[in-house]
Amino acid sequence: MYKNGHRGVALLLMAPLTAMFGPIGFCMSMVAVAVCRLPDIDHDYTWLTHRGPTHTVWFATGVAVLVTAGGYAGLSIVPINLPVLPLAVLLGATVFLGLISHLFADALTIGRGDHAVRPFRPVSPLPLRFGLFRADSRGWNAGFLVGGIVGQVLALGWFYFLGAF
Repeated sequence: MYKNGHRGVALLLMAPLTAMFGPIGFCMSMVAVAVCRLPDIDHDYTWLTHRGPTHTVWFATGVAVLVTAGGYAGLSIVPINLPVLPLAVLLGATVFLGLISHLFADALTIGRGDHAVRPFRPVSPLPLRFGLFRADSRGWNAGFLVGGIVGQVLALGWFYFLGAF
C-alpha cells in the first residue's frame, strides 16, 4: 500500500478512539498517522528486507516502548503538574496502534512469497494476508484516505452530538 492508503487505514482504525475521546482521540489519530509509515523505512536501507523486521509486532512494540520511555523522560521535566506516566503510556500505545495499522494495511494487499507480511516472525512464519488489491492501486489508496477522513469527521460528530446522550 502507498502512503495515502496507509494514512487512510490509520485514520479508519483510530476512528473509534476519536468517537470515544473526542479531541484527545483525534490527536491520538494524528500521532498514529504521523508514525504509520515508519515500517517502510526498510525502503531506505538495502540491508533491510522489505516487509521484513520492520513489519513485525516486535518492531512496533520496541518503538512503542522507546516512545513511552522518551515521553516519560520528556514529560517529567515539564514544570507543570501532569499525569506523566499515563500520558507517556497513552503516547506509546498510540504509536503502537499507528505501526500496527501499517501491518494491517499491507496485509490487505496482494503479497505472495517473501513479500507477504509475517507479523510474528521469527516466532511464527505464518503470513497475514487478505490479498484484496494491489499495493499500487490508486483507487484503493485514495479510497482509504477519503474513507479515513470521513471516518474521523463522523467520529467527531458522534462524540459531540451523540456522545452526550
